[in-house]
Amino acid sequence: MWNILRCEWLKLHRCQILLVGITAMILCPVTQYGTQLVINPEMRDSSYDLAQLFANVIWGNTQIFLPISLVMTGGWLIDRENTNDTMKNNLAIPVPYRRLLTGKLIMTILLALIFGLCSGMITLLTGIAAGLSFPSPPVAALLWAQTTAAAMTTCLVCMPMILFFGQLRGAYLSGSLLAFFLGYCILFFKSGPLLSAYPFSAALILAGFDMEEFNGAAQPPSIPLALAGMTAVLALTALILLLSCPVERNPRKQTF
Repeated sequence: MWNILRCEWLKLHRCQILLVGITAMILCPVTQYGTQLVINPEMRDSSYDLAQLFANVIWGNTQIFLPISLVMTGGWLIDRENTNDTMKNNLAIPVPYRRLLTGKLIMTILLALIFGLCSGMITLLTGIAAGLSFPSPPVAALLWAQTTAAAMTTCLVCMPMILFFGQLRGAYLSGSLLAFFLGYCILFFKSGPLLSAYPFSAALILAGFDMEEFNGAAQPPSIPLALAGMTAVLALTALILLLSCPVERNPRKQTF
């Protein structure tokens, strides 16, 4: 597995698609703080501080930036093997197909970890540059850890889409658009079971994000329902992985 991860990292290192995720992580804190500058002065929050900036970034990452970046990057890792016709070489080593897919999913999870750490760092630097009220170092470290945890749980939610659309040639871009739509749908669940069980909401709740305070939820979230929603996503991921098989190309017709 280590060799698979090493090879996947080398592939990403040589390609520019990794810059999409890094750019998204940089844009999110800047965009979230920028909204405070462009709105009318009378509508600005005078108590806006670093903690609120982190909350906005976690929300924006989970709702928009991370689903697009992770599904696009993870799907590309799978899709390129068929697009570049290198899958047959990997299977001839031999590397079991499901093991190869598992390695690509693990690499995507590691990327989510990097994205989360990068996002936390950029948010912290943005807050310092903007002169926002700075909490104590332990609180700042906790906010950074929460940003990283939300990136990891969001990645788990995106894994079924990464596996499914990555194995459809050229469809990972469509998968990233679907991930954006599903992430945006968090706005519609402010009460009832889906407030907690909806996978993207569950990703936030399990990361310790205060849904009730931030997005106007009408009731406190339920951790058991969030765990149930995340369990369903992991079960779907395992099912797709179990049913996955390499695409067989039709041999060329021989002429005599």
